[in-house]
Amino acid sequence: MYALMVSQRPNHTLIEIELDQLDHPYGSVSLLECEQVSRKLNEELEKISPDLNYTLKVSSAGAERKLVIPEDLDRFRGIPVRLVYRVEGSGNKEGIFKILDRKGDTIVLEPFSKRKSASSKKKEVNLELKDILKGNLYVSI
Repeated sequence: MYALMVSQRPNHTLIEIELDQLDHPYGSVSLLECEQVSRKLNEELEKISPDLNYTLKVSSAGAERKLVIPEDLDRFRGIPVRLVYRVEGSGNKEGIFKILDRKGDTIVLEPFSKRKSASSKKKEVNLELKDILKGNLYVSI
């Protein structure tokens, strides 16, 4: 999957492409893959429009990519995510969760912790899609 952004200034075009590998759990794309796509696109652009003055940027969506909501909530189930969400009467909050399930417009989450504690049962959290303001993948190192 590719996300394409094109912006133009007089006599110059910026083409930005963000790569996403759909069969990888985190959507990661290697530097080599970015380089291969960049090379191939440069060749094609030179054939199609040799006089075009452009800059081509090819990159990976990144390990802590921004989530497209609600689609990515299904795609990244079981993977830690950082969500900013609205809590009625409390304003906005932020938390790190694992996505357990999606039931219609409700997302079932588990608070994420780096510590492995067999004795403590983690509480499930339910959030409505309308209350999720933004999110991104969370990489725990």
